Amino acid sequence: MTITERNFFTASDGAHIYFEDVGQGLPILMVPGFLCTTKFFEKNALALSDEFRVVTMDPRGQGYSSKTCGGNTLKRHAQDIRELIDHLDLQHVVLLGWSLAASVVVTYASQHRQHRLNGLVMMDGSLFPFSGESWNHHRGRDYNIQNWFDTYMPLYYNPQEFYDKFIARISNRGGMSEEDRRWITEECRKTMPWSALELHYDFSHTDNVTHLKEITVPVSIFGASSEAYGLDMVEKFAGEVSGYSEVNCFYESGHLMFLYEAEKFNQCLKRFVRKANELMNN
Repeated sequence: MTITERNFFTASDGAHIYFEDVGQGLPILMVPGFLCTTKFFEKNALALSDEFRVVTMDPRGQGYSSKTCGGNTLKRHAQDIRELIDHLDLQHVVLLGWSLAASVVVTYASQHRQHRLNGLVMMDGSLFPFSGESWNHHRGRDYNIQNWFDTYMPLYYNPQEFYDKFIARISNRGGMSEEDRRWITEECRKTMPWSALELHYDFSHTDNVTHLKEITVPVSIFGASSEAYGLDMVEKFAGEVSGYSEVNCFYESGHLMFLYEAEKFNQCLKRFVRKANELMNN
């Protein structure tokens, strides 16, 4: 894809946010997880664009977006989403967040009162990593701050060790090809350690589970058999939502279900977008 000035908008604090926009129809806005970029959704955006308008973005600090030295918080990321939606004048949006971005989109729904939303999709993401509750399988469970430091600080002082372990955690059951390891590492390296660590620490401290009961638009939760995000957590989250909720389970692809089970993922998401629009118009 050729990048032009049309792929960027300037946020209210001056940060330049990169996005891609393809297709026509009801809009889907897809937000990648920690360290990740629009490239992760390459097997989804084009396939979905035969029926919908698909917008993907690089959150601030990640990919081609500005490398900000501050403001790398869930609330600021949610504000960027609000500003992108308004910039593109999107209406009736299904907003999707994968991994850490699942917490970002719930923050958006709460902070901005579901502004212009038709539905919300949470993909294999914790909503309170430091929670001590039994459904929480994250390595930071029950405020295990030392574990957080041991896991995430190597991003600053030994990045290759961090990327190797990060890729091992998100690989599917059959492992990851060398080609996938190469491009995923390349994309993750576009995020500077200072912005990544600030964001992840804020994410870990933030309890977004309490905001689920505020959500009245339809919700779809995609869960996978990955290390940190057990299916009991998915069921917990679905049960907290006040309105319509559904669960889509993926058992073969780990954290990257949209990449390794792309066809199934795309069909599930298409079905949900149609369902959400039907529910919101009744």
